[in-house]
Amino acid sequence: MSHVAALSLSTLLWAGICLAEPAWETVVTGPVMVKNRAVPGSPIKEVWAEGEVNAPLIDVQDALMNVSRLKSFMPYMKDARVILEQPEDKSIFIYTLIELPVVGKRDYVTQLWQPQVVKADGTGTFEAKWVARPKHLPERAGVTRLQVNDGMWLATSREGGKTWLVHKFAVDPGGWIPAFAANMGNEKGVTDTYKNVEREAQKRTKERLAAQAVGAQATPLAPGVP
Repeated sequence: MSHVAALSLSTLLWAGICLAEPAWETVVTGPVMVKNRAVPGSPIKEVWAEGEVNAPLIDVQDALMNVSRLKSFMPYMKDARVILEQPEDKSIFIYTLIELPVVGKRDYVTQLWQPQVVKADGTGTFEAKWVARPKHLPERAGVTRLQVNDGMWLATSREGGKTWLVHKFAVDPGGWIPAFAANMGNEKGVTDTYKNVEREAQKRTKERLAAQAVGAQATPLAPGVP
């Protein structure tokens, strides 16, 4: 077989794989658009959300990466903490506990990397990716451990001190989940998360500007400057 024929065959095979992927279905429109699609061979749905957050990029990054404060604004989150830091690959392991109405308690352990970090001047891109590590900690009695929880955040600056935020994830909630609860998680839960991230990022903006003002007042003047 010639190189050209082999390349053509490979292209056709790859095209067939791409065509076989389920199409995205838009389930929410508006300021935050939410789409989902089935994961082949699994009952899990992959979720894609994107929308504008009315807060600067650097503060959105701070809101999402300050793990100890996540439970103060993320829906249904009861606990969130870093349990391990790995300097060799700059990843962190995070334990999270959530408690959902009707469904009950779920927890998960994820390993998170931050491939792109916003610069000190607020420019650049924020990117975080995570995968589930369910065996990293022993399971707790009365709490269902999520076996699948993979996702990412990707954020870039927009004009007027705003941020465009993309959120993609696939989660197996484990155990029996009522249909309305699953729909709420994919639809209302995602849009609520965006609203909460926006409010928290705005709070971080105020804290950052207040700290900068205090720092400016505390900076001693150069000799001879009145």
